[in-house]
Amino acid sequence: MKQILCPKCGKDFVRRTLRKGAHEFLLSVLYVYPYRCQLCAHRFLWLELGKRYNESAIDKRQYERVETTFPATFVGEKASGAGTVTRLSLGGCALESPLKLMEGMMFNLRLQPPGINPAINVETAIVRSVRPPIVGLEFLRIHSNEQFRLIQFVAGLLTAHRKVE
Repeated sequence: MKQILCPKCGKDFVRRTLRKGAHEFLLSVLYVYPYRCQLCAHRFLWLELGKRYNESAIDKRQYERVETTFPATFVGEKASGAGTVTRLSLGGCALESPLKLMEGMMFNLRLQPPGINPAINVETAIVRSVRPPIVGLEFLRIHSNEQFRLIQFVAGLLTAHRKVE
């Protein structure tokens, strides 16, 4: 089986993603499927002759989340506080917090991973799921400099995670 590499960064940390639009559904008849790089976030199409696309729950998430543990703080109009990030990706994180948060709440989020100083600032994060004490956050807006720092940290986690497997 040929390894799929991101055409933008050349890394093999890619994941099949959801098809968008009628053209991608039609292309899947020809075994052409969409992928997203987990490091640089580049989305691209790839030919996989003979493989059928089976949509599953895991395909709905754009980025693979990696297990981790570090503190984070958040400030919003309706709530502010602190918590622990337990899973992280380029597109969001799972945050454990004692506060009662609700879907749709928006925050400024400061991620404080070990060895990263200053903290990584996510301008806007939204609560997408709540399963107390864990909330799922999606990163909506992050400055390009902060995005670059996040990519570097997640790349390190993905590389370490792959070595363990």
